[in-house]
Amino acid sequence: MSGSIEPILHIPETVREDTLNYRGKVEKFLADQTSAVAFRGYRVPMGVYEQRAEGKFMVRIRIGAGLVLPAQLEKIAQLSKAHGNGIVHITTRQDIQIHEVEIGETPDVLEGLLEAGLSSRGGGGNTVRNVTACPRAGICPDEEFDVTAHSIATAEYLLADRSSFNLPRKYKIVFSGCPADCAFASVADLGFFAHNKDGVKGFAVYGGGGLGSNPGVAVKIEDFIEASEIFEVAEAIKRLFDKHGDRANKHKARLRYVLARVGADEFIELYRQERDTLNAEGLPYKAPEIRDIASDYPAPKGSVTVRLWLKNGDIPADDLTTVGQITAKYGQGLVRTTQLQDIHIAGVAPEDVDKVNDELKKLSINVFGDGGPKIVACTGAATCKLGLCLSRGLSDAISKKLGQTKDCDTVIRISGCPNSCANHYIADIGFQGKAKRVDGRLMPFYDVLVDARTVEGDARLAETIGAVPAKRIPDLVAEALSNGTADKEMLKSLTAKYGDISAESLPDDFYHDYGSDEPFSLAGRGPGECGAGVMDVIKLDIDEAKDALKSSPAAGENVYRAIVASARALLVTVGLEPKKDREIFAAFSEHLIEPGWVKSTSAQLLDDAIDWRMGDRESLDDLLHQVQELTERVEKLFLSLDAGLKFKIEPIERKVTAEHADEKTHTADLRGVACPLNFVKAKLELEKIEVGAVLDVLLDEGESVRNVPASFAGQGQEVVEVKESGDHFHVKVRRKK
Repeated sequence: MSGSIEPILHIPETVREDTLNYRGKVEKFLADQTSAVAFRGYRVPMGVYEQRAEGKFMVRIRIGAGLVLPAQLEKIAQLSKAHGNGIVHITTRQDIQIHEVEIGETPDVLEGLLEAGLSSRGGGGNTVRNVTACPRAGICPDEEFDVTAHSIATAEYLLADRSSFNLPRKYKIVFSGCPADCAFASVADLGFFAHNKDGVKGFAVYGGGGLGSNPGVAVKIEDFIEASEIFEVAEAIKRLFDKHGDRANKHKARLRYVLARVGADEFIELYRQERDTLNAEGLPYKAPEIRDIASDYPAPKGSVTVRLWLKNGDIPADDLTTVGQITAKYGQGLVRTTQLQDIHIAGVAPEDVDKVNDELKKLSINVFGDGGPKIVACTGAATCKLGLCLSRGLSDAISKKLGQTKDCDTVIRISGCPNSCANHYIADIGFQGKAKRVDGRLMPFYDVLVDARTVEGDARLAETIGAVPAKRIPDLVAEALSNGTADKEMLKSLTAKYGDISAESLPDDFYHDYGSDEPFSLAGRGPGECGAGVMDVIKLDIDEAKDALKSSPAAGENVYRAIVASARALLVTVGLEPKKDREIFAAFSEHLIEPGWVKSTSAQLLDDAIDWRMGDRESLDDLLHQVQELTERVEKLFLSLDAGLKFKIEPIERKVTAEHADEKTHTADLRGVACPLNFVKAKLELEKIEVGAVLDVLLDEGESVRNVPASFAGQGQEVVEVKESGDHFHVKVRRKK
C-alpha cells in the first residue's frame, strides 16, 4: 500500500474494541443466536445499513473533516472490490460508502478499515455522526482560519465516549471557516463559525438546526468562544440532547424538535445549565490536542486545488486508487471529500496541473464535468429502503436533457424522499421525491424547492413552490436554465406550468420512474434504519377516503372508493402495494384485521363491498357509518406510527394465542430496545397488570440487563429472577404497588 498510513483522525481505543467485537456479534446473528432486531440495534451504530437488495448492506466510513490519505483510499478501493460492488460513493457529509456487502463479510470490511486508520463507528444510528468542515478549509482566501484541526479534535473527543452512540437521534456537527458557510453550519445540530476576536481564534456557535422532515435553521447560542472551548460546547449540547430529546417518538427525536418545543430562549438556558455543570465538574474525558494538521502536509507556494467532478458521487474503485496515486505524486498528500459529492486534490503546484489533468483523463469516468449545473442526488429507491423515487435516474435524465451547456453555478439537489440526504432544503433548485395517485395509480412526483440561503446569521430554508411529475422535471430545468440562471418567480411560473396535469391524459410512461421498466410502486419499501416513513403516501389514501365520504356519501361508488382507499392506506407499512381491489382486501384482512388492529366486523364490510361491485348487493347506504368508523380507525393507526412503521397504540381487539392463553402470564419483549427506553416501556407494561402479578421482561445482554432490574428495585418493585437464555435475559418482576 502506497503512502503514509498515520491517520488524520485518531481512532479511540473504545472504537477499536467495538470494531473487533463486531465479528462475534455477526457470527451469533448468522447462527440464529441473536434476533434481527437486536442485531440491527448493534450493526447500525457501527455504520452498517441494510440496502434494498435482499441480503446486501452498505458500510459508511467516517472521513473526519473530509480528509483522507492516498493509502486509505487504496484500502477502501480494495475492500469495495473484494466485498462490495466495486463502486465507491461520496456522501453529502463527506463520508465514503461501500455498497452491496454481504452481512457475513462486513466484519472483514470493518477490520480492514481499522488497519488503515479508518472506522465506520457512528456512521449510522442514534450517534455522533461525522464531524464535517469546509470543503476548502486551509486554502480558502476568505476563511478566518483553517478549521480542519478543530473538526478532527471534536470528533476524537466525542468518539472516545460510548454514550455518544446511544443518543435520542443522530447528532451532526459542522465547522465553517467563514460566514459564507460552505459547510452548512447554519443548519446543523451544532455549528461553529470561525472568527478572530482581538487576535484570538474562536467561534460563534449555533445550535438546533437540521434538515430532513420539518427542517429548521439553527439559533445562535454563543457570540464567541475561544477555540479551546469547543469540547465543552459539544459536550453540553450532547447532554442537553440526551436529556431532552424525545426517545419515545423517532419522528420528533432530532435536536431541532427540542428547540421547537421549548423555544430559543429556553433552549439556550438549558445549554447554559449544562455548561455551568461542566465548568464545575470538568469534562468527562480528556480533551485531545488540536493538532496543526496542515503543517504535516505542507503545500507548495502558490499551489492550487484540482476538483474532480463525480456524477452522483460515484467513482469506480480502481479509479479511486489512481486518484490516490496522483495525489501522492503531485499533491500535498491529502484528498478531501466535499459536500457536493466531489473530490479535491489539494496542494498541486501550478506547473503540475496539466500533468494531473492528463493523468485524470486516463480514468474510466469523466471527472471534468460538462459545464452544466452541479447535480447532487441521493442513492434513492434503487438501494435505500426509505427511497420513494429513483433520484439518480432523474439526475441522469436532467444531465441528458441539458447536454453540453455553458458554465452554470446553479446547484440542483435531488432527494428521493423527505430525509434530505441530498440537502434539497438548501438548494438553488431542490427536488423532493413523493408519490401521488393519479386516476387511481401511483405516479412519481417531486416537490420543487427554491430560494435557500446558507450564511451565518441570515440563513433560510428553501421554499416549496409546487409539485411536478418526475417525467416533466428535465423539461422544467432546461427551460429554467435556458438563460443560465433562474429566479424565484420564473421557477414558480414554470412549476405551475409543468405541474398542471388537469387538462390532459398523461401517457403511461408517466407512471414509470426513471430507469425502471415496472410501473411506479412502493412495494419492497420497508421501515428504514434512519427514521422517516411513508406518511405522505398513507395520507393520500386517507384523504381520498375522507373526500369520497364528503362528496356524496349516499352514492355507492363513493362509499366503495372510501373502503378501498382505507384498506389500501396502511399496506405500504408492510412493504405491499397491491393493485387489484381483491388483493387490497386480502392484504388488509391478513395484516390489519386478523392481528386485531381494526374490528373483526370489517371483514364482513369488505365482503359486502365486493358483493356490491359484483352486482350481488343493491346498495352500500346502510354501511356508511361502518365505513366512516373504519376510516377513522385507519387514520388513528396512521397517526400512531413510529419511525419503524410500527403502531404505538394497542390493537382494538386482542387475539389470544396459545402462548398467552394464561391471563396470569405477562411478557414484554424488549430485545433491541436501548436504555433508558426499555425501562420506560417495561414500566408501562408492569402498570397494566394487577398488583402481585409477574411481568417477564426479555432484555439484551449488557447495559440493558444491568440497568432495568436495578431501576425496578429502586422503585420498590420485586425482581423475582434474572435468568440468561441464549443471547438474551428473562427478568421477572412482581408488581408490588
